[in-house]
Amino acid sequence: MQVPGVSGARNRRAQQNYANFVNALNLVAEQFDEVDKLINSFDSREMPGGFTVSTPEELRGFRRKAFDALDRMRATARKYEGELISRDWRF
Repeated sequence: MQVPGVSGARNRRAQQNYANFVNALNLVAEQFDEVDKLINSFDSREMPGGFTVSTPEELRGFRRKAFDALDRMRATARKYEGELISRDWRF
């Protein structure tokens, strides 16, 4: 037996959770612009001796892998959007 209004409240909460999730993914995606700026400003001559750092090419590769993973997560979220906004989320 369902209590009247509980299902609607649960659905609104699920929709809000999904919207928060999508907004968080978008916020992370926006940060890649800052990563690009940081990689482009990299100058190995300015690094103090004794430190080993990745090259700009390696950093771009790491960035590309991270963005691809984020893009796959966004695609999966879109694929299951209906299910995600119709069910209560567990944390």
